[in-house]
Amino acid sequence: MTVDLLLRIALAGALGGLIGLERQLRLKEAGLRTHILVGIGSAMFMIVSKYGFEDILSASHIELDPSRIAAQVVSGMGFLGAGTIILQKQMVRGLTTAAGLWVTASIGLVIGSGMYEIGIYGTLLALLVLETFRRISYRIIGRHLTLIFQLKPKSVPLVLIALQRQRIKTGNINLANRHGDSGLCEMMVEVTLSRKGVPEEMHGALLEIHGVQSLEIH
Repeated sequence: MTVDLLLRIALAGALGGLIGLERQLRLKEAGLRTHILVGIGSAMFMIVSKYGFEDILSASHIELDPSRIAAQVVSGMGFLGAGTIILQKQMVRGLTTAAGLWVTASIGLVIGSGMYEIGIYGTLLALLVLETFRRISYRIIGRHLTLIFQLKPKSVPLVLIALQRQRIKTGNINLANRHGDSGLCEMMVEVTLSRKGVPEEMHGALLEIHGVQSLEIH
């Protein structure tokens, strides 16, 4: 019995690590170690919830709901997931990573309860969504990028015109005066780059615009 429980904990950590590895390769907020810890912790909570009170259940006056600790894991993951969601200049980031942590916790609970096949299937399905569906989205919709400019205020319309000429779809635009002494401002633009578009070419073309001092692409 002990060996089986130890195997469950290790397997939950390994499956969570697969999801975490994909996130870390994408330079996301929560990576390999975070997902491994979530998987291990969820499995241990499930084991405690299911088997941890067997020594006191023989007493006639004690009743136990074995799902109560597992239920707290589900709600508790909301706090950890919220920590990976960043609201920056009215742009929300980290939702997919937060959802990945939530799925990792569920995989840990499933493995901790002994349903190995369901846990492995859930891991493979999560990886399919994170990796394969991302590529499908790029081909159908395009690639979503965030451009962060340091530029002179007079260069803002020139940048927007250049994006329009390159047939790059723009979304939210945020402009802030970050460098009062230098006369520069910071502009963030969400864009959708077509599957044929090359970020490096776009980067070079935009940097050539008069007044653009720097450009970061995320």
